[in-house]
Amino acid sequence: MTRIEELLEKRQMMVEIASVMYGDMYVMNAQFWKSDTEREMFNIEEELYDLGYEEEGITPEMEAAAWMIFEALKKGGMIPDADEEEGKESTK
Repeated sequence: MTRIEELLEKRQMMVEIASVMYGDMYVMNAQFWKSDTEREMFNIEEELYDLGYEEEGITPEMEAAAWMIFEALKKGGMIPDADEEEGKESTK
């Protein structure tokens, strides 16, 4: 099993965990964001990206919907601005 296959399997398990803990629409649940589950899912996605993995079958409509959700969560304060994150890291 390749590292990408391992990560995809782990990602699927994390989606199932998030669905149980926060509901099927977990990305719309404020408690999901900044949770250990969300951080682990982010780390998995980041590693997949670093390994060059690209999701197949993402339509422009799906991407637009994802951006709309992202912007709504960011506006609601559930996702910090990149500048805020950089400021936190520089003060550590």
